[in-house]
Amino acid sequence: MIRLVTSAVAVFAFASAASAATLSDVSGSVLVDSGQGFKKVSATSDVPVGSRVMVTRGGKAMLAYADGCEKSLAANSITTVVDSGACAQSSQVAAQSGGGLGLTPTMVIGGGVVIGGAAAIIIGASQDNDTPFIPVSQ
Repeated sequence: MIRLVTSAVAVFAFASAASAATLSDVSGSVLVDSGQGFKKVSATSDVPVGSRVMVTRGGKAMLAYADGCEKSLAANSITTVVDSGACAQSSQVAAQSGGGLGLTPTMVIGGGVVIGGAAAIIIGASQDNDTPFIPVSQ
């Protein structure tokens, strides 16, 4: 009988340690990566320590920890599930926004190239007109 109780306690302790938090109120596209790549979640599920929860555009979810801490996960964010003290630290980061204006790095670099080219044309056009025009092919 004692072995049975000890085994039950060990199984319960292992199960509790395996899931640090519970993901609930899932709506929209919510994905969890527990070390095997991101997988879509659509219902309440246990999430182990170290897992990353990604909420995409239009999605939301609630992450509840065993210590009573609850975090509302907003759209366009990634949150890492921590072992303890989740409410004391900010582990939610922007995942899909390119800044407040929605700019991507490609847009910023492309804009710089366009502006630089326009500046070169303006500078070239404002140079001394006494210099003869030399075609680029020579």
